[in-house]
Amino acid sequence: MISNDIFADNAAIDADLDVYEAMLWSRFHLLESLVSESRSREENVIDLLRVEPMYQFVEFFYLLKARSIETVDDISQYVEAHNYYIDMLTRDGEKMKRMGLRKDRLLDAIFTADTLPRLIETWKTRPGVIEQSNLGRFLVAQMSSETCRKLIIASTEAGFLDRTKSPYGAMLVRSTGVFERIFGNNLRELRDRITGIGGNSPASITL
Repeated sequence: MISNDIFADNAAIDADLDVYEAMLWSRFHLLESLVSESRSREENVIDLLRVEPMYQFVEFFYLLKARSIETVDDISQYVEAHNYYIDMLTRDGEKMKRMGLRKDRLLDAIFTADTLPRLIETWKTRPGVIEQSNLGRFLVAQMSSETCRKLIIASTEAGFLDRTKSPYGAMLVRSTGVFERIFGNNLRELRDRITGIGGNSPASITL
């Protein structure tokens, strides 16, 4: 049981700070790894690779891979879970306020009878490919659609995404696999640091 006075034990505080520093290091290192592996050195691209929403952006692609979202059934179940989460969120006014979200924006992020069939058809013919607008829907709780668009463009310039126009005019996005590798390696090293399995001490990292 956690003590009511979490500051009573200095050794526990030191351990807490080690975890905190490891978490800070992890986020910093992930973004710097993106910069290091970017094929573009344009200032605007590098700047976008370092913004905070980029962490959640890369995380999305990693989770698709880690959770083995591969088949049409997989993506259909993922969409169902997404729609359920968004629906529940629209019913919680206080949570929406805390997250800085509007109900109309959330409702636009639900996959409907108009938007779902094309997502499924695209995934069926080209597994792993998501329309740019649908990627914005998936990430609605993390960032605005405009931020998502900017990150997509920067990530394409950096070589982390393939972005092409479909015959019907939609922009199609697919990961090149770099995001998943970088995030996975970063997460594994974070776990190793927290559990003490080798690596440098997080306290030695300068942020």
